[in-house]
Amino acid sequence: MITFSHVDKTFNSKNQITEAVRDVSLTVKPNTIHGIIGQSGAGKSTLIRLINQLEIHDSGEINVLDYSDIRRLNKESMRMLRREIGMIFQHFNLLESKTVLENVLFPIEAHGEKSDENTQKAFDLIKSVGLQGYEHTVPSKLSGGMKQRVGIARALINDPKILLCDEPTSALDVQTTGDILDLIKEIQAERNLTVVLVTHDMHVIKEVCDAVTVMHHGHVVEHGTLEEILFSARHPVTKTLTAAIGYNVEEIAKNHAHLPNKTLLRFPSHVTSDDILSKVIRRLDADINILFANITPSKEGVMLVSIDSTVPQDVKTALKENGVVIVHDQY
Repeated sequence: MITFSHVDKTFNSKNQITEAVRDVSLTVKPNTIHGIIGQSGAGKSTLIRLINQLEIHDSGEINVLDYSDIRRLNKESMRMLRREIGMIFQHFNLLESKTVLENVLFPIEAHGEKSDENTQKAFDLIKSVGLQGYEHTVPSKLSGGMKQRVGIARALINDPKILLCDEPTSALDVQTTGDILDLIKEIQAERNLTVVLVTHDMHVIKEVCDAVTVMHHGHVVEHGTLEEILFSARHPVTKTLTAAIGYNVEEIAKNHAHLPNKTLLRFPSHVTSDDILSKVIRRLDADINILFANITPSKEGVMLVSIDSTVPQDVKTALKENGVVIVHDQY
């Protein structure tokens, strides 16, 4: 669907050279929500702007959908590719002099393609993002969350196959962030979109993403599924990000270093809802004290416990027999 192969992008300004993207190779699988995360200046926003060539890379190759080496596309092919890609921006990028309806229709009207059919389509999109009744309202009368909903409807007007989200929630409060993320998930599922989402917030990644790419100083330093990144982080930057939401194994151990007999457990999604602990406690007459627990939206769980038993190894064996993974034992 989207592949980067040894891609570089450098900016030159005021005699200063900034290597924004450095030798990046990665694949974004179709029909997934792929998160790109990193600290400020990591190159993540530049990376997704290369997908629709709002920024043109210096070297390497990017393939998108059925278009190969998109840097070499002619104007007509580039226009056709961009129609397949919608984009949501951090600061909404709405036209203040136009109504909600006119903003949603703008990508079509800009190419002289206004029609009754497209107008009805815009009305339907506005309804689908929860803004029915606001079609003739100007952006200054809308809240931040409502403005972002307009941006989402506008991004969908051309029925794209790819949706790029550049920090779509960073200007929103916590409640509104959750609402917008839920909307993005719903839209992705309904339309089978490939979503590439840039954020600096690991909470956002945890809530919506299937796969994650971690960037640092222009490089991809870690890449994997959400669970791999949360539970098996290797790079220091990734560990810092996961520690902020309670998934860094080393941080969990450090925070509970004063407690004895610690064992870190991982519950795969297919066993998270089972009453495994209570069964093991009853069968082996053990006390299991839960010191810390966390769970992902996909129902993968991590739990730090203290086991008080005459034969603790039997308890751990019983947990493993029920599908629980012993991540670390006896810190």
